[in-house]
Amino acid sequence: MSRFRILEHTADVGFEAFGSTLPEVFENAARAMAHLIADPATVRPVEEIQIEVLGTDPPDLLVNWLSEILYQHDAERWLFCDFKLTSLDDHAASGEAWGEKFNRARHRTKLQIKAVTYHQLSLQQTPEGWRAQVYVDI
Repeated sequence: MSRFRILEHTADVGFEAFGSTLPEVFENAARAMAHLIADPATVRPVEEIQIEVLGTDPPDLLVNWLSEILYQHDAERWLFCDFKLTSLDDHAASGEAWGEKFNRARHRTKLQIKAVTYHQLSLQQTPEGWRAQVYVDI
């Protein structure tokens, strides 16, 4: 099973993320977004930070999870290469993100993501596992 797939859109960029479990689809959605920001192969898992979010339901949690990761990139200059959800229920998610601070000499960013949107947001269980569809504003 593929972890994620980038989706074409006229004004924004989106992705589908897949997982055999709900936590795995959250992790793979974060990997897809990290892939849009920079080449994860150039990012070393030097440090770990905690990500904790609240939400009204699992789709809202997914947007908040990705938005917090994006905030860490924008405000704290983090680039990430891997993620692990350690706790997930209907109203809270927490986990770890591994990466390093942006280094202009080593990292090339791809897209500047402004926000994670609710536009065409989808989070559903399928016979194959879980699937999320997310669009980001660039």
